[in-house]
Amino acid sequence: MKLAKLFGSNCRVKILEKFIFEHKWQDNNAWFFIRELCRNIDEQINSVRRELINLEELHILRSKEENKKKFYYLNTDCHIFDEIIDIFVKNFDAIDELKKFFKWKKKIDLIAVNESIQNIWDKSNNVVDIFIIWEIDKIEFNNFLGKTFFWKKIKYAVMTDEDFRNRLEYNDKLILNILNQKWNIFLKDKLNIRGRIEGHK
Repeated sequence: MKLAKLFGSNCRVKILEKFIFEHKWQDNNAWFFIRELCRNIDEQINSVRRELINLEELHILRSKEENKKKFYYLNTDCHIFDEIIDIFVKNFDAIDELKKFFKWKKKIDLIAVNESIQNIWDKSNNVVDIFIIWEIDKIEFNNFLGKTFFWKKIKYAVMTDEDFRNRLEYNDKLILNILNQKWNIFLKDKLNIRGRIEGHK
C-alpha cells in the first residue's frame, strides 16, 4: 500500500516512519529536531516543518523546547496511536525495498534473502540475512540498509562467483552453513543455487 495516498503526503509518511520505527526498534520514544529529521529522511526543511506542524495539530506528535531547539516526539497518548503503529508495521516491506535497490544492477548472479528480514524488530539468528554473489558498492549498500532498516544490524555476505565456487569445492564452513540455511526468497538465481543446495543436503 502506498501510504502517501492514505496520509496525503510522502514527506508526512517518511516522518511518521522515522518516529514509529525508531520507537519500535529502540523501545523508547525518540526525540528529533527539524534539521536532524531533514537529514535522516532527505526532505527539504520547509516541507518537514509544515508536516511537523500538521502532525502536532493532529495530536500525533508533541513537541518541547530544549537548549533553544524544538524537539518532536510521538504522542503515545493519542487515541489512535496503536492503530497508526499497526498500519506502518503491517505495511513495512523489506523485500520490495531490496528489489528496488537491485532493479538496475543487471550483472548480479544471486540475491538470497531470508524472509525473517521482514520482521524488523526480531534479532536474526540466521548465518546471514542476505547472501549476494556479485561485486557491490558496500558503502552504498550499507547506507541503503541503514535507511531501510532504521540502522538495525543486517547480516550479509558478498562474494564473487569464482570465490563461491572455490569455497564450495573445499567445503568452506561459511558456505556450507549458508547452503544449509533455509532460504525462503531468491530475488535472483542465475547460478541455480537452489539446485546446489538440494545437491548438498
